[in-house]
Amino acid sequence: MARCCAATLADDAEAVGRGRSVLAGVAIDPSPVVHDGTCDGARRSADDTGGSDTVKTTTAERPVLTRRAIRRWLPALARRTPHLLSAYLVPGRVSPRLREATMLGVTSVNRCQACERFHGRWAAANGLRVDEPASLTLDEAAAYAYGQALAVDGPSGVAPPAGMSLRHARELHAAGLMIEMANLAGNRFLPEPGADRRPQIGGPWTARAYDLAMRAADGAGLGRARKRIAGGASGDVLEIGIGTGLNLVAYPRSASLRGLDPSGPALAVAAERARGLTRSIELARGDAADLPYPDDSFDTVVGTFVLCSVDDVPSTLREARRVLRAGGTVRFLEHARSDHGGLARLQGRLAPAWGRAAGGCRLDHDVAGSLEDAGLRIVERRSRAGGLLVEIVARA
Repeated sequence: MARCCAATLADDAEAVGRGRSVLAGVAIDPSPVVHDGTCDGARRSADDTGGSDTVKTTTAERPVLTRRAIRRWLPALARRTPHLLSAYLVPGRVSPRLREATMLGVTSVNRCQACERFHGRWAAANGLRVDEPASLTLDEAAAYAYGQALAVDGPSGVAPPAGMSLRHARELHAAGLMIEMANLAGNRFLPEPGADRRPQIGGPWTARAYDLAMRAADGAGLGRARKRIAGGASGDVLEIGIGTGLNLVAYPRSASLRGLDPSGPALAVAAERARGLTRSIELARGDAADLPYPDDSFDTVVGTFVLCSVDDVPSTLREARRVLRAGGTVRFLEHARSDHGGLARLQGRLAPAWGRAAGGCRLDHDVAGSLEDAGLRIVERRSRAGGLLVEIVARA
């Protein structure tokens, strides 16, 4: 098991007899290592790059899902899919406690806290508490150590715990592979609460994927709402959170446009779209809560699906009001908290996990209430799908 285990299981048995921690002999080597998310077995010191051009992260960071990691782990998981199913569904399967011990061992290396919380609860439901090492059997301690070795050394070459049948060994292997992929995906897409939030559109690939998904939604009917919101703008227009520029086609030709967004890759797509439409627009990267424009600069401020994800909604709306000229309007198309009590409560329960997965997006945002709190007077409102989708026009 590489360097994951600093003592033998015989030492662990002696430890149990003396009331010491079984997992004292299942510690990860504390020396600095480099982890590129692939766990391909070569654990090197942080100052030994080996001439590789792969971007590395040290153990101060958590390994994340990359294309290389997918190529490394996914084929092995695909081959083990029948054994993964049998580990959960077929009579005679491996003990759930051993399965969970293996998965928690993997997670202890990758430090995916979301997975650790979930599987910690699941393991506790099966009577397994790795935070109480003296309660573990030798088999459970061995399964935990096996999971750690698998995470460090990669999907092949790690011997299963001794004395285990071939079927059960394959089921443990499958469970370990599955949780490895889940750990890497969780570390990439589920940042912990309180961590600096990554932008919703953080890179070129994300920008293209977002644009494709939203164009599909526009084709399914959302485009009509965009046309009503953007098409009603006039004069000097500022769009906050312009993203990839999906509203550009809907603005009147007479409007003078400026667009602001925190994502450089999204703005690049917006610029490309504007060129294709032969549309003149000034694009800037910035924060909607701190607009780089003087007071009374615009006749219309537009936002579509932006209030759900900005860091500071009150400041964003105050800034929108500040840059509006007398008689100007703000025009928003947003998803919002439902008008139906049961659905609104469900949105509230799902909101924390949704926010972590979707770059901070608020699933249960009271859009109309936020506008009114900012001193804006709603003059038009249109709701769809029980209030899940709202179009609002307001004045200062």
